[in-house]
Amino acid sequence: MPGHKLTKAETDLRVAKCYKLRYESERPIMFREWIAYCHETYKDKSEQQYSAYWASSTEHYQETWREKLQRQLDPAVNELISLLASDDEKIRQRAVDQIMKYTGNDVEKIEAKIEGHIELNWGNDPGDEQPE
Repeated sequence: MPGHKLTKAETDLRVAKCYKLRYESERPIMFREWIAYCHETYKDKSEQQYSAYWASSTEHYQETWREKLQRQLDPAVNELISLLASDDEKIRQRAVDQIMKYTGNDVEKIEAKIEGHIELNWGNDPGDEQPE
């Protein structure tokens, strides 16, 4: 019924349904399909509210991935910390390299073969006039 405020549990069920249709279906539902589904199934809210369920399902999806990533990163970081304490210099250096890579401070090593003559000019030649 229009104007009827849903409980949090009812809203959560709708967001969960949207999540399931978008991310767990064999053929993920698109936004317009979701709006049509809501009009056919619920018939009680505006497109704006159905869009809010869509946005909430996106937030839930992103939070789920952040949690999964965090669960994987914690052990990896702990391993890197233990490798930094190694007696082997090569192992410590590889751990530092990985940390730099993960933090975006990685230095790319570029090898180039330069052929030909390179001419450098570090100022004016003796015959050049100075601008006034």
